[in-house]
Amino acid sequence: MKKTLPVLLLSFLAVTWASAQQTPTAPPARVLTPAEQKQKEKIDREIQRERQIRAEWLQKQREYEAKQAEKERQRQAKKAGKELPAKETPAPQSKPIVAPPPAPAQTVQPSVSQPTTPVVVGPTEKEIRAKEEQAAKEAKKAQQKADKQAAKEAKEAQRKADKAAKTAPASPFTDTPTVAPAVVEPAKVERPKREKKPVAVQTDSATSSVEPTAVRPKREFLPKGHLFDPIILDPLEAQTYGSILPGYWTEGQKYKGSIVPFAFGFAKPFYRRTTEPGRAEEWVLDLASFTQFEAYHDDVMDKARRQIMNTDYKISIIYNIRRGEHNYRIRVYHISSHLGDDYIYRNKLTAPSPNSVNYEQLDFTYSRTVSDWRLYGGAGIVLRKTEERKLFSAQLGAFYKKPSTHAARLVGGADIKFWQQTDFRPGIHGGIGIELGRTQNNLTFLLEGYSGFRPYSQYEQQQTSWIGVGLYLSPF
Repeated sequence: MKKTLPVLLLSFLAVTWASAQQTPTAPPARVLTPAEQKQKEKIDREIQRERQIRAEWLQKQREYEAKQAEKERQRQAKKAGKELPAKETPAPQSKPIVAPPPAPAQTVQPSVSQPTTPVVVGPTEKEIRAKEEQAAKEAKKAQQKADKQAAKEAKEAQRKADKAAKTAPASPFTDTPTVAPAVVEPAKVERPKREKKPVAVQTDSATSSVEPTAVRPKREFLPKGHLFDPIILDPLEAQTYGSILPGYWTEGQKYKGSIVPFAFGFAKPFYRRTTEPGRAEEWVLDLASFTQFEAYHDDVMDKARRQIMNTDYKISIIYNIRRGEHNYRIRVYHISSHLGDDYIYRNKLTAPSPNSVNYEQLDFTYSRTVSDWRLYGGAGIVLRKTEERKLFSAQLGAFYKKPSTHAARLVGGADIKFWQQTDFRPGIHGGIGIELGRTQNNLTFLLEGYSGFRPYSQYEQQQTSWIGVGLYLSPF
């Protein structure tokens, strides 16, 4: 019994120690499905790509900072080199005067009574070395200062770049491009570009493979702006304006009241083709109506009256061409004139009258800007029988507008028209005023005057002149 107890105790301890040494088995790992495996690989690729982009960006940033520091170091070194000669250039060493050695035959000793020749001693080698070390220390300080300044500028540039990146619009299709500051941007992963095959150009001698850079024409529908800007002082230009003419004379007789002409019109390009910068063509549609009101005091009824005198309607198809600084307009239009009912009733018109202002015309106009002056001129031909309307017309003019970033600028000019129908008597329309705005749809206020044939209505043979103020705008 005494022998059995130790054996049992030892057996119990051995079993306990063996069970303590056993580690619990880990549960078997779950096998990923194909979809999960694909998602995991995609995430790993994105993480790897992000790391690569960050590494490339940091490398670019370090290169930029090193380049800026090197430029600043060179600048400071150049500056220090220019200042050093003026401040610490050592005095030119004078060549010491050395007495000739005594002759071997006799020893010559200077007499006490005779003056000795002074010996000029230059700076020692130790002094020169000390000055060189001082200059080197100053150059080193200047370099350290330049490096600190360059690092500070690079840090500030990076801060501005991060701020600009945060405030930039998220959509890449905005009309106004976002201009980023001139700093190093993160490197972009560029896709491999396809190599263009050389284009075979047929020449007189043989076929050669040269100049593969072919520019595709740019096509736009309903583009903004104009290749040939509307002529603002042309009374029959398709635009929107309103004028008040308190001074109005017909055949030398002043009108007892005021004439108020209005125009509601627009010229809108609907197709433009640009082959290269400065070379483009466009097709334009313009529509307009020109109405003249009369405002006067009726002595019979003893009250103020406002009535329509006349309305002209116009529709045009225009082909504009731009070749660098040269602009051309080829236009075909129809125009017709109609007296107002109030005017017919007031003047008791009971019989029809011949109306020559009902015709079609083809005209050509050239325009160019020279020293802030827009100069233009052209000619036209009526597409009707000569017995209905005489054929030829001409137009020329100039308009001043200086480009400016200010909200207001001085403008002015004159437009002159000639018609064979009115025996080529000139119709001169001039104006001076200010243009407000910084877009292509600005407001123009003019003090204007006119003299010549009547530009509106069927009574174009009448000699007319006026003076007043007008507001002009172009909605497109």
